[in-house]
Amino acid sequence: MILKNALIYVNGSLQDGALLILNGKIISVIHNNSEDDVKSIQSKNEDGIVIDCERKKILPGIIDIHSHLRDMGQSEKETFSSGTLAAAFSGITTVFNMPNTIPPAINATQIEKWMRKAKNNIYVNVGFIAGVPKDINLKEIISIIELGVIGFKIYPLGSLNEIDWTNYLNVQKILSVSSKLQIPILIHPDWPLSPEETREIYNNGTLTDVPILELHNNLYPTSLEAKYVNFILDNYYKIIADLDLRAENYPILHFCHISCKDSYSLIRKALDMKPNLKVTFETTPHHLLLANTIQLTNPNFGKVLPPLRDEEHSLFLFNELKEGNINLVGSDHAPHTLKEKAQDYLDSPSGFPGFETYVLTLLDKVCRNELSLETFVKVTSENPATIFKIKNKGLIKAGYDADLIIVDKIPGYPINPEVFKTKAKFSPYEDYKTSVQIWKVFLSGIEVNSDDAEPKGNIIKRFD
Repeated sequence: MILKNALIYVNGSLQDGALLILNGKIISVIHNNSEDDVKSIQSKNEDGIVIDCERKKILPGIIDIHSHLRDMGQSEKETFSSGTLAAAFSGITTVFNMPNTIPPAINATQIEKWMRKAKNNIYVNVGFIAGVPKDINLKEIISIIELGVIGFKIYPLGSLNEIDWTNYLNVQKILSVSSKLQIPILIHPDWPLSPEETREIYNNGTLTDVPILELHNNLYPTSLEAKYVNFILDNYYKIIADLDLRAENYPILHFCHISCKDSYSLIRKALDMKPNLKVTFETTPHHLLLANTIQLTNPNFGKVLPPLRDEEHSLFLFNELKEGNINLVGSDHAPHTLKEKAQDYLDSPSGFPGFETYVLTLLDKVCRNELSLETFVKVTSENPATIFKIKNKGLIKAGYDADLIIVDKIPGYPINPEVFKTKAKFSPYEDYKTSVQIWKVFLSGIEVNSDDAEPKGNIIKRFD
């Protein structure tokens, strides 16, 4: 297949050119659109397909490092098929899947079932994040790693494994495992409130008619996100000192969905002081673009963890993204049913679908010259591939997988959740306008955003 007459993102900028794709790989990148150059690759074009891209932009496929594909006991919310189809139509060609399945993915047997369920049912590539086995069992951890998981997730608000992640001994134990086995530990940073504190904040909020999204923010405040980040970093330093670790043996630590300037500043300070720390973090599109003052037909559509924050935090984080100080973005795609979201605040679960707004909203900022295209590609494709060691992805380069998104700028139109491919047809981006058209999406050279696409995705494994 040849993609010609395109603007191809190469080495930080858009260049006129054409691509030759063969057996799922990029074979040649031609850096102009002359007929002679296109003819030079036509003889190698085995399938004879030539697509005129009409000067549209070709970017690397998006690698979304944070999603919840559900299925496994939660198929009413999402299935591997519906979730990855939503990703495919959004330009997302690889996703990482979190372990809060039913039952939770905390042992090798359950994770094998999880992977088997995905096989032949995924439209894009999927990497799996495991939960930590009970008692932080090293033998079981090794068995899970041998299955090829990307890393292990810890969640202090509702442990999947009966492990208290506010106990420093447990944190140090999992960090020492990370050091020994060089496997990433992904952190949901939030220090839990006591039931008494929760009741007091909730009762005060309802008595004074605090809006739901502001109340949600009060129940999971920025101070407790920062407290947990600080707690993890303190134990990270202690493990390094106690075990007298050399830099190559430092634990690998990743903070999920950083949502406020308090915790961001703690991580940035740590990295500024010791750049060789194996510490990374992500933020989400909604924590960059939305605040808890948004007006929604149902406020629970914006209920998420971490909560949407006061506007000062989203403005701060977006500015840091523009300045090149944030390296990773993840959607935290977390679908629920409309019935669940129609319940009252306390019963309605946190989370909303993110695949089908991720690219449309962030790339729209590029179209509006509020964010550079180079920054967008770095945080959505290049950096995820590099940081999480995903081979042959994240770049448009000869020898790399032909995971590609072709986009165009068009007149603005409102995002409509009713046409989402995910089962969760609601969004906090009600009537948010975008000027981005996702024209074609290719996974290993196969077009996946079409109604006759078949599930050809693969399971991405860390040590492949």
